[in-house]
This record gives sequence, C-alpha cells and structure tokens, in this order.
Amino acid sequence: GCHARIATPKAQLALPELSLGLIPGLGGTQRLPRLVGLSKAIEMLMSSKPILSEEGKKLCLVDTIAPSEELLKVSRKWALDIAERRKPWVKSLQRTDKIGSLSEAQEVLRFARHQAKRTAPNSSLHQACLDVVEEGILHGGYKGLLKEDKVFREIVLSDISKGLVHLFFAQRATSKVPKVTDVGLKPRQIKKVGVIGGGLMDCGIATALIVSNICVLLKELNSDYLLKGIKRIQANVGGLVTRGKLTKDKADKALSILKGVLDYSEFKDVDMVIEAVIENVGLKQKIFSEIEKACPPHCILATNTSTIDLNLIADKLNPQDRVIGAHFF
Repeated sequence: GCHARIATPKAQLALPELSLGLIPGLGGTQRLPRLVGLSKAIEMLMSSKPILSEEGKKLCLVDTIAPSEELLKVSRKWALDIAERRKPWVKSLQRTDKIGSLSEAQEVLRFARHQAKRTAPNSSLHQACLDVVEEGILHGGYKGLLKEDKVFREIVLSDISKGLVHLFFAQRATSKVPKVTDVGLKPRQIKKVGVIGGGLMDCGIATALIVSNICVLLKELNSDYLLKGIKRIQANVGGLVTRGKLTKDKADKALSILKGVLDYSEFKDVDMVIEAVIENVGLKQKIFSEIEKACPPHCILATNTSTIDLNLIADKLNPQDRVIGAHFF
C-alpha cells in the first residue's frame, strides 16, 4: 500500500469516481477514512469534489508539499527514509485512530445515508459506496477491500457507469476538435441576441445576456405577453440589485439594452437567436423557418430544447449548419 503522499502546491486531490458511476477502487474507500477521518472521507467520496494540497496536508492526507521541480527528489528521499525506518512505516489500512468509536462511526454513516437519499434519491450508487465504507469500519480494512472489489466489479459493467464515463470523455473531447481548436480560430463576437418567448426560461436567458452587456430583442406574440416578459426581466434585474450582485448603475445599463418587439423586422442585424418556447416540434420548425428569413447569414440559430432532436427542428432549413442546441437550466 501507500505509506506517504507528496504533493505540489497546486495539486488537487479527489475521489471523483461517483460522478463517473463508479466507486473508488484500489482501497480508496478504506484508506481515506483512516487518513482524514470518517466524516471528511465521506464528504469527499459523496461530493467527488477536489481539495487543494494545502488542505490535504492539514487533513493528513498529504504528508508534505514540495515545489514541482523538487517533487521527484523529495519523494525519493521520503521513500528511502521510510524504507530505512527514519520515518514511520505507516500501514494506513490498519489504522483506527481517525475512525472514532463504533457508535460514533455508525452515527456518521446513518447521517450520510440520510443525506445521500436527499441529494441522490434516484441513485443506489451512493448507498453502495457507504455500504463498502461501513464494511471496513465494522469488520476491518481487509474485509472492506474485498467488498470494495466485489461492488466495483458489479458497478463498472452497469449502463449508468458506461454512460457517465462516456460523457466524461466526450466533454473533454469537445475541447480538441480537429480543424477547430487546433487552427487558432477566434471566438465570434456576440453583440446582439434575439430571444423568442417571454416565459420564465426566456426571461432568465434574456436577463443573463443583458447583465453581460449583450443587447437583447425580446420577441413575443402580442403586447400583453410582451409586457409581462419585460416586467419579469425587470424583476430579475431588480432582484440582483437587492441581493448585492449588481449595482444600480449596471442594472439601469442592462435594462437600457433590452427591447421588446412583436415581429422579426429588427432581427436583421442580430448575431444570435435563442428560441425557448414550449416543446412542440411543429411550432419550433415554424419559428426557425421565419427567423431564417429574417436574420443575417452569419446569425447563429439556437434552440433551448432538451428533448427534441436538433436535426428535426432544422429539417426545413437550408443550410442547417448554423442551428445549435443551447440548453439553459
């Protein structure tokens, strides 16, 4: 096993497996509680969030921090010192000093199970991970390792795990698109956006745009709907001021670049249109046919849909390559 951990100042430490539909393997569920304590270990396991090396050192997860250029040198010295007993030979799997009493540990686990049911009610993965941790607490680290191995082998072949692992790599692959990310393309400037619809979602999108200094044309079917939409955006911006997230001057500036319209005549110079109407294929196709004629050739046509195939929405357009999905939530 691992007897010491050396980190650089900017290193991040985490057990992200739950976010990938897995549980930690190679003893992660057993060693972490014995190094940082049960409560903190469960917090790290359940959240999958990283901590910095400085916090890791305070928790005793990291033994020492070394500059990047000296990491190998410091690590070698630590390894030799441990091998020659100049530093303690710590077998983390056998430690119990950070676990606390059995009753305390069981109370921590009960609370963690309750929290997991609230935060991940439709997933059995968090409970399975806690089962493995509990096995090690009740019956020792070695028995915990055996259960960890068994559960990991079952989970790694599940559809959920395969899907989340695919998503993980797919997200990272989008940052390396041939002939896009490797040819020094500059992001297109978006100065003016048309937002179609004045409902909650549409107004939330419009609010986010104007507070980012992007002009917005809010399009609605009639004057009553449009007025309601404008008032909703004004309330959104006012709420940001009340909560101290926006100054009064910036709020006034944001609202000054918002304009309500009832047709597409002013869409002739927009850089992007975002449609966020109800999930109706026919309605969305009709809207996209209309905005295709009203908008300039460079305009990006975006839909907020989360359920409808983009190819279906763009079916009647020519060309279709400027239609994208832009889902806000």
